[in-house]
Amino acid sequence: MAPETERDPNELILQTWASCKARPNPVKLYRSDTEEKARREQLKWRKRISFVELDCGDDSFFVANTYKSIGIADGVAGWRDEGYDPSAFANTLMKNAKHFCETHRTIANPETILINAFGRLKHDKDVVGSSTATCASIVDQVGQEATLAIANLGNNGALVVRNREVVDRAHEKSHGINLPFQLAVVPPNFPHDCQQDSVHDSVRESFKVQEGDVVVLGTDGLFENRFPSEIAAQAGWVGTVHKSAYDSIPLVGGVLKAAFGPDHRMEYTDPYRVTQRVVTEAFQAATSRHSTTPWSAMLKQFDIDHEGGKMDDITVLVARVTTRGKAERTSMW
Repeated sequence: MAPETERDPNELILQTWASCKARPNPVKLYRSDTEEKARREQLKWRKRISFVELDCGDDSFFVANTYKSIGIADGVAGWRDEGYDPSAFANTLMKNAKHFCETHRTIANPETILINAFGRLKHDKDVVGSSTATCASIVDQVGQEATLAIANLGNNGALVVRNREVVDRAHEKSHGINLPFQLAVVPPNFPHDCQQDSVHDSVRESFKVQEGDVVVLGTDGLFENRFPSEIAAQAGWVGTVHKSAYDSIPLVGGVLKAAFGPDHRMEYTDPYRVTQRVVTEAFQAATSRHSTTPWSAMLKQFDIDHEGGKMDDITVLVARVTTRGKAERTSMW
């Protein structure tokens, strides 16, 4: 790979922030310093301190240091009843995906990344469990427009946001209610049926993105508790508003636009805070007993009476499509 100084400053990348919240565990509300140290030790592969400190429960994520690929996974909690740690599967899968991206830097195909990550997990034979998996990568660029390729296995979600509105959304894939497609490694002579799908079963999609767009990846804890339009309105603040900010102000907006120019743009200055807020609002919806959520709306289609959200682990990646040059000027590295 070319030295840092030889990289194209106009190359589009994903500048990414992460936040998550594990579902409350009534059995174990306290983690000792020794346990917390061990948890962080197991997550050293995430590299960034702000990522290592995140406790995502049974969820996990990766951000490759190529700044071209990102991904999330949701470990299936039911394995805990069988004596296995669901987070181990999701974390290993994401660790392997990050390692593949950083040792095969010219390969950005998200399906290829997940195939190799899962293959290495199976080869190691140290982990049992199952997980959904989603990977998104910038695979090519023409001028200031690029293609974002997504492989989505299960019920995670992915959005492309422009001007705080959804312009594209990746499709999910489930066998039924609470039974998403998933990758699995089952122990020998396992007495129960277990869903075992392939990376090739992923929904594969490609979207055009441009500088200033925002890409949001989230586990089902986000997308079952917040509607895409709500997520876009919040997460979109880390992107660039391509239309005049005055357009939304009746009457006076036209005067302001004429006075200050039609090319006014605004950028939100604290992406970490925005990402954390997306998680917080999803958690608030999950704990609500009266709000209308995607989860409650879906259940009503099956004549199941339910109000409010669904408690689950919530993991969110918010990525701004930007150039390497601009990212370096904001102390990204």
